Amino acid sequence: MPPKRRRVSKSPPTKGCGDKGSATLSRASGLRQHDKLWFDDGSIIIATDVHLYRVHRGMLSRYSKVLSDIFEMPTAGETSDLWEDVPIVGMVGDSDVEVYLLLKGLYDRNFRDTLREYAMPAISSLLSISSKYDFQEIRADVLQFLTSLFPRTLKEYEASKIHNRELHPGEIFELLVVAHRCEALSILPPLYYLCSRFPLETSIDHIQSLPKDYAKQLFLGRDWLCEVSQHLFKQSLQSARVGGSFAPICKYPHCLEKFRAQLAEKYPNAQPERRFMFVFDLPEHGILEDLDMQRCGICEPCETKYLEMLNEIKRFAWNRLPVKFLNMTWEDLRRK
Repeated sequence: MPPKRRRVSKSPPTKGCGDKGSATLSRASGLRQHDKLWFDDGSIIIATDVHLYRVHRGMLSRYSKVLSDIFEMPTAGETSDLWEDVPIVGMVGDSDVEVYLLLKGLYDRNFRDTLREYAMPAISSLLSISSKYDFQEIRADVLQFLTSLFPRTLKEYEASKIHNRELHPGEIFELLVVAHRCEALSILPPLYYLCSRFPLETSIDHIQSLPKDYAKQLFLGRDWLCEVSQHLFKQSLQSARVGGSFAPICKYPHCLEKFRAQLAEKYPNAQPERRFMFVFDLPEHGILEDLDMQRCGICEPCETKYLEMLNEIKRFAWNRLPVKFLNMTWEDLRRK
């Protein structure tokens, strides 16, 4: 369901605003003109609880069907507050930051480039307010950028620049909620994965920000990811069932010892933060990453089998990711 549209008032959110010029209105309301988004030829003033933005009504109407319809609504005899004969519209319920980001995006010719510089809270705000007021072009640009960070394919996810960002739990949990509310479904599986990989104590601290159904999906999906990691660990032990018991795959005992030593080194029990790693956090070569394969004592057949197994499990887990968190396939999400 798209986000609910908040009420837009033809009056600013404070009392005592007259039509006798900027000084009178500013003193009465405590609001101030925005230093950048104030155009002398603007035909409408947008009022938040902090700033006044003088912009162009035609621009707003052109890019937002919602605002266009609101501007066309009869006032039923009410007299709108004016600023030097320019009508004032109060954005009731929208934060000053949200309104600023939306208007800045509307006037920014390099908006797609600017998006790359925004922190995650700003991107969440833009997705929310552009969806709410049906600014389709801004929403499309935001979704395109978010899809580049949280893509549909494993190859794109591994190359995503999201890994270069410092991820704060509260920001990722907030984006998860906003993406659900704004029906940005395709980015949800990677978001759920990123929320799952935070330490359990951290997730518990932030779980209250999620609706109950989303919290349930998160913990059930996280439990499944733990199962995948355990399966991967067992498969990495280089053993196979033969005649009802387990036997080593490799015929060289020294190779097996080195392989298992790598497991113990990469996932030591004495360091809880390292003993457990989810599947998509593993590097390309897994526990063999950064090893000199010519000198480490692990034979080439074992190396090949391990890498094939690792890639197979990664592909399997990625294909199941939306099923486990959303009960949908990647194809289902593509069609939405």
